[in-house]
Amino acid sequence: MTIGAKRNISTVSRSDFVGRERVLARLRAHASSQQPVPAGIWISAAPGNGLSELLKQTFDHLFFEPSGPIPFYFRFGLGESPGEAALRFLQDFVLQTVAFRRQRASLLDFGGDICEIAQIAVPGDTHWIDRLLETCRVESRLNNERSFLRTAFGAPLRANANGARSFVMLDDLEAASEDVLTEVTAVFSRFDIPFVIGSKRRFEIDGIAVDRFDLSPLGFRDAGELIENLSERSSVPLSEQARDLIAVELGFNPALITLFMQSAAEQNADLRSFARVQAVYADEIFGGRIARHFAAILSRIAPDTKLQKRVVSALHDARRPDTGNLHADDLRRQLDLESGEFAGLLADLNVAEFIGCTSNLIVPTDSATPLCDYLEGRFRLESEKQNRALTIGATLAELVKRAPATMAAFYRENSAIGLRELLASFDHQEIPNTLIDYGAFRDEFKGLNDEEIVQNALAGGERMTLPQIVYAAHTVALYPSISQVIERNRSAVALGFIESSYRDGDDVVWIAAEIDSKLEASRELTEFWCDRLEMVAHVCDFANYRLWLVAPEGFSSDAREVLDERGALGSSRKQIDLLIGFLGAPVADEAWANEYEMVVPMGDDTEIIAAQTIEEIARRHHFAPKAINQIKTALVEACINAAEHSHSPDRKIYQRFVVEDDRITITVSNRGLRLKDKQSREINPSEGRRGWGLKLMRSLMDEVRIEQTDDGTRITMVKKLN
Repeated sequence: MTIGAKRNISTVSRSDFVGRERVLARLRAHASSQQPVPAGIWISAAPGNGLSELLKQTFDHLFFEPSGPIPFYFRFGLGESPGEAALRFLQDFVLQTVAFRRQRASLLDFGGDICEIAQIAVPGDTHWIDRLLETCRVESRLNNERSFLRTAFGAPLRANANGARSFVMLDDLEAASEDVLTEVTAVFSRFDIPFVIGSKRRFEIDGIAVDRFDLSPLGFRDAGELIENLSERSSVPLSEQARDLIAVELGFNPALITLFMQSAAEQNADLRSFARVQAVYADEIFGGRIARHFAAILSRIAPDTKLQKRVVSALHDARRPDTGNLHADDLRRQLDLESGEFAGLLADLNVAEFIGCTSNLIVPTDSATPLCDYLEGRFRLESEKQNRALTIGATLAELVKRAPATMAAFYRENSAIGLRELLASFDHQEIPNTLIDYGAFRDEFKGLNDEEIVQNALAGGERMTLPQIVYAAHTVALYPSISQVIERNRSAVALGFIESSYRDGDDVVWIAAEIDSKLEASRELTEFWCDRLEMVAHVCDFANYRLWLVAPEGFSSDAREVLDERGALGSSRKQIDLLIGFLGAPVADEAWANEYEMVVPMGDDTEIIAAQTIEEIARRHHFAPKAINQIKTALVEACINAAEHSHSPDRKIYQRFVVEDDRITITVSNRGLRLKDKQSREINPSEGRRGWGLKLMRSLMDEVRIEQTDDGTRITMVKKLN
């Protein structure tokens, strides 16, 4: 669908709604299910991850499919009385039903009361809508509020019984009152038609059988694409390095990214360096859109300004390294609140993810997040009463120094093996020793290619049986002090059993770390890491444990002696790659690395070069020969189209190929005359080759989108791996 696709209630254009294609497809499929089991899907998400927008986008997609179910979106309002929520639910349901049946999106903004809405319903719906409204009048809130609530929230069931099948999407469930939650639970536990519930991920309610999953943050590539789209639309200069910093520093959170880019556009900012990005970021946390975003959340949780100040101070103190664990009772006394009021505040702070709660302990937010930066800035200004200009200046200097370290830590984390996931896949498999013991590997296989190594390893030689792991965690979760010497993703602890008898003495703990060394790891480095991991075992009181070190190039002969003395294992990165393949174990997400970019000049048959390149890429990722030919043909047509429809100042075609597990996405863009400026004259299939080329692209690929950029056109094509 083109960028100009119809929009009703969504607030984000479909080109900016990135990274959610699969879950959107899942919701659309669920809406069309005749007898779904279970009928409900519960999607939970961290604040700002775009759950509301996902449901609104689903509504808009379904609205223009008149043969499908009636899409109904309802968002609960904070502080709304039960009667107000039920009446608004009933009114919105009737309004959206009438608008869908009439296929008139303008009716969604209808301002009349519910009776006026009913009068414009299609004849086939008039009977059941009138009966529903009559029932509500009889069971009015004045006579029986509980009966009214149940009737109102049960309206989709009554409609379904009269042939008006709907797809109900409830948003912000955590904002509903207790009475509303009771009735919603009672009604939706009886639903046999598809519905979706959306809430913050730390909100819980029992009584409804649903399939629940968490909406994850955007991936690195998707966040980058969103930033690039916003940058192009607002003409904000942006470098790739700055794009990556924005994505990482804002936690891949689409809401915060959007706020940041809006402010950058308002300031006419130039985001082509880390320093310029951090200048905008500093403004944001000291009073910009991001600061106002967090302030609004805090104001809803704690309306009293004095209480807000105490909360900010307490959360700041909780993050100090010398504070230790903050107990709930200590926090209550610090905030000077009664038990009931404190419990409500704590629950709200937890749902908003200003804190985490573990038993009676308060866990502060991670140290390098926009929320923490906002709280730190507010504490300095409000509690310590520092000079505002000096505080902002000092903070900006800290942020500029932090930026390279932030990116270095991110790149290291994403290049990590994923030891926790690898250990979790251990399940009494028998493996060749050469896949985990570097000494055996070095003597027999170093220098051979992967296929030769695997064939020779499977042909014979010593073998070992892995333990059965029942629990794996990052080491820092058990021994926080290790974070001073190694990143979170580079060390893991796994608890399990040597044999399947599960007897006393059969348990074992593996403690693993991925260490750095340009050459084979030395004796000194190996001793250092064995000491660190043995300290973990000592602090955690592990009696039967085994150390496992992984170094990029393996271990020197002296280092292997240390490993033997400690009863430890040592592996190279090559061995780990082979072991992961042998076990079929999960690995860290590397989808963002499967990207290829190419710039070719227009003319001189350079589209043939592009076709040859995409053929090699598609073969590498195991696309079928027929699909490869279709992709090549579509790409050639897109390149020709870009050249013929452009008065490009640089006479270049920009191409980007992104390969995922089940698809390849090709983007072809150019500068110059935009396609929509010529559309009425040249994009007509009856007018020769140009229109025919676009038609051919659509016939060869699974998806084709034509998008207008500020100074040109972008064609995006998707081919799925069938």
